[in-house]
Amino acid sequence: MNRPVVEIRKIDSYNLPVIEEAVADFFFRIKSQKITRCKRVLIKPNALGAYSPERAVTTHPIVLEAIIRYFQDRHKEIWFGDSPGGSMGFENVWQTCGFAALAEKYHLKVVNFSTAGFRELSYKGLQIKVSEALFQCGIVINVGKYKTHQLTAFTGALKNLFGFVPGLVKSEYHRLYPDTNSFAKMLVSLYALIGNRITYSIIDGIEGMDGTGPSAGKPHHFGLLFGSPSIPALDYTAARIMGFQLKDVPYLSPALTLDGIIPSRIEIPTSFRNYSIPDADIKSVKITQKALKYVPNTARKAFRKVYYFYPVVSERCQGCGICVKSCPVKAISRQGKDNPVIHKERCIKCLCCHELCPYQAIDIKKSLLARLGV
Repeated sequence: MNRPVVEIRKIDSYNLPVIEEAVADFFFRIKSQKITRCKRVLIKPNALGAYSPERAVTTHPIVLEAIIRYFQDRHKEIWFGDSPGGSMGFENVWQTCGFAALAEKYHLKVVNFSTAGFRELSYKGLQIKVSEALFQCGIVINVGKYKTHQLTAFTGALKNLFGFVPGLVKSEYHRLYPDTNSFAKMLVSLYALIGNRITYSIIDGIEGMDGTGPSAGKPHHFGLLFGSPSIPALDYTAARIMGFQLKDVPYLSPALTLDGIIPSRIEIPTSFRNYSIPDADIKSVKITQKALKYVPNTARKAFRKVYYFYPVVSERCQGCGICVKSCPVKAISRQGKDNPVIHKERCIKCLCCHELCPYQAIDIKKSLLARLGV
């Protein structure tokens, strides 16, 4: 059985030199030769949406800056990317989260996972689309945020991998797997497919979120930074410290089993063996998560009929044809001078047309339930 190591540091504020020291210590302990051998690094933050850093929804830019500086000192080529949730514009998200300023300051290659192409992978019959960007870098650093989550109770490093799914395909998977159990099964399948490509994971818990996360909760000062090459061990440890039991987080047990990890054999700093956060508000997500534990097949089919979304070409279209050229599955066609038509039966909802249209002429049509975020 594996004996994974999870590093934890008490860090009270976003002080760059202090975080740089912690990051360097974390990475010093990585046994993989990829850190020295590979030249290209992909840093994947939590970029859930257009939220400023003080909202504690997305990875804080100073944590990312410490990681960037570590690899720049070692003369690596750094890629920096994600696929934000929903139909939010990538540039707006990158700017609001403070990531665009980092990319400009350190001359990074910014990668929009929604428009970088994808591979469709299969695990035990479940098909999952994954951004091609993941397969173009030898070192991948996964940087999550320490938060509660209404569907999975907790979100840290493993849930952050969901950002490798491009564009509105993420929303499609929420539609296909609306309950806690089915969504957790999809997440574990995603981890089984791409987990071996993640070199190291960090969870930014200096400022995190409790209550009704992952975006509508309350910022909470946890004062913690976590790191590990093992994603299941990292999430188990961080979730336990927040107050969750193994059974509370539906993806944890199957992910640990997948990697042959026994929780009691996870190595953590001695000072954190009995450490817990006494005032974290996790009751609301535990109640919601239990309510969504299982949705019968009949109800799931009904849900899919009333929960839908798809891109449409609006009257703002200028006829440039970029959407037609950029669609990876040729689901957009144009006849003569008429505006392009998106064929819903072929559309995979990758969001390329929405992201690349220079006139912002692609709208996302949503049902009432989808608009309400149910």
